[in-house]
Parts: sequence; structure tokens; C-alpha cells
Amino acid sequence: MNMKQLAALAGVDVSTVSRALRGDSRRVAASTIERIQNLAREAGYVPDPVASSLRGGRSRMLGVIVPVLSDIVMAILATAIEEASRELGYLSAVIATHGDPDVRTAAIDHLLSRKVDGFVLCDTEVGRAIPPQLESESVPFVFAMRRSDTAVSVTADDRRGGSLVAEHFVAMGHERVAVVPGPAAATTSLDRVAGFTEVIAQHPQITVVSVSGVGGFGVDDGHRYVTELLAEHQDPPTALFCANDHTAIGAGRALADHGLQGGKDVALVGYNDIPQAAYLETPLSSVRTDLGAMGRTAARKLVSLVEGRDATSAALEPVLIVRASSAGVRGDLVRPAPRRGA
Repeated sequence: MNMKQLAALAGVDVSTVSRALRGDSRRVAASTIERIQNLAREAGYVPDPVASSLRGGRSRMLGVIVPVLSDIVMAILATAIEEASRELGYLSAVIATHGDPDVRTAAIDHLLSRKVDGFVLCDTEVGRAIPPQLESESVPFVFAMRRSDTAVSVTADDRRGGSLVAEHFVAMGHERVAVVPGPAAATTSLDRVAGFTEVIAQHPQITVVSVSGVGGFGVDDGHRYVTELLAEHQDPPTALFCANDHTAIGAGRALADHGLQGGKDVALVGYNDIPQAAYLETPLSSVRTDLGAMGRTAARKLVSLVEGRDATSAALEPVLIVRASSAGVRGDLVRPAPRRGA
């Protein structure tokens, strides 16, 4: 199906279809954009990037930089970016940096040599958010997942997400809690921990136990950190907040190694709500954000910048999904329910 046929199917002219597929809300109503984009998906319409690049003088290529692709969270995010880019008439090239600054530099140089129209950066770290090459280039870019204070970013409100977990622990009466942090350079981890800590600080009756070890986002990181925590503190916490679901899974294994059970002896909460979280032997409580919406929004904002329109940052609202890993574990600070009629 070509654009002319899609226009006939939609009952509009070709120019309207072209603008709707680009998300041009200045000249096409939002309801029309949504209707035409949905119709294009249902009809199997795929824009021709080569023809578009000849018409517009652009490569119709977007670079997507992620830390890893083996992480299900990044895989979901990158897939959503790719799908939304394709719907808007762009192809995306995804490169994983594995946290190596040299790999990141080489990847961006390579994509710039290919004349990409813009970048979605998903591997931001504190102190090196904007790649040096992009500070002096006119190529637009947006951040996804990890925020930037100086450029357009599409993230979850991770500070709010952390506070939701703290509020849950407070409501369940926990007096000894712990945080299993992520990498020190990841804004996602920093914001989640900050949001959690801010709420807990308002409740002086609650003690936060910790160790000096560094955190991470892997299963082994969660296992190592909690193993050290239990070795250093004779009185274990009754609730653990982990920076993501993978660390929560590792933390759960460490608890079991020490004769403790997540969801029975210790409340356990992760972050991101990966698809596997609900299907663990003890279903994992987790903070959920719509990763698909995050990726699609990032792609649309980048295309807006590429095509000369304005774009602003967005933070998606998180939701705490409470499951068996924390729903039934109460701390010593729970007050008895008032008697009927009292």
C-alpha cells in the first residue's frame, strides 16, 4: 500500500496523511493523527524511507544508544522507539555501549558519519550526559529512561516511584528497612533512592540499614549487596527496596541463602515491573512505568526536533503494583485496627 491508497482509505488528501504520519499536530487535529496512524498500522502501510529522504533532504535515520540489549527493560524501550520511528517514516539504528565510554564515542561518530538525523540517548550517566560530539553538532537528540537537566528527556518520575515504595513500607509498619541501590552514575537509581529516602526521613521511628558496598542493576549485584548487608547486621531489615527487578531477584536469593523468605520474613519490592515479576514463585511487588509509551514518546519528540518543531521533556507517572512479596509482611510499627464503633 502506498500513501495515495492510504489517503483514499482514510478519506483525506495525501498531504494530510503525510503530516499525520509525522505527527504534525500544528496542522492536523490530534484525533485525525491518531486515526490515520492506527489505520496505517492496521493496513500494513510502511513508509518508504529512501523516498522520504530524497524529498526532505534527510537520511530518515535515527541513532539509538543503549547501555545493553540483554536487559529486558532496554529491549522493550528500544523496540518501542524503533516501532514509533518506523511509523513516522524513519529507520532506527540501535547500538549498545555496555557502559564503555570509548564504545559510546565510537558509536556516535559512526552514526554521525552515516548522517543520522538525530539521536535517542538511553545510556546517560552522571557527569557525561551529553556526548562531546553532540555538544558542538547541530544534530538534535533526546534522552530516554535516564533524564537530563539540560536537554529534552522522556523518563519516569523515578523520585515519585521511590516515594511510593517508602509510603508502602510506612503503611505496613516497618521499622528497619534497606535500599539495594543501582549504579552510582545512573540518574534512575539516584532518583529512586532519593524519593524513597525523602519519605523515610519524615518518619524518625524507622531505621535505614546499609553497607558501604556499591550497587548495580544486575541479579548478581542484588545478591552480593544483600549478602553483605545480612553479614554486617545481626538484626536484618524487615523490608527491602531494590533499584530494579533484577536486583530484587538477586536479593531474594540472598535472603533464601540465609534462611529468610521474601514475602514472609522480609518485604521485597523492585522497580520497572518486568513481565517476569508477576510469575515468580513469590510474585514480586514492583513500581511500574509504561516503557512502551516512554519509547514511543521519545521517538516522536526527536522527530519533532528533526523536523523543526518544538519539544519539551516529559515524566511518566509511576504506579506501585503490590504483590505477594510485600503485601503480607508487616513490621512492628503497625497499629492494631480500631474496634468497631470506637
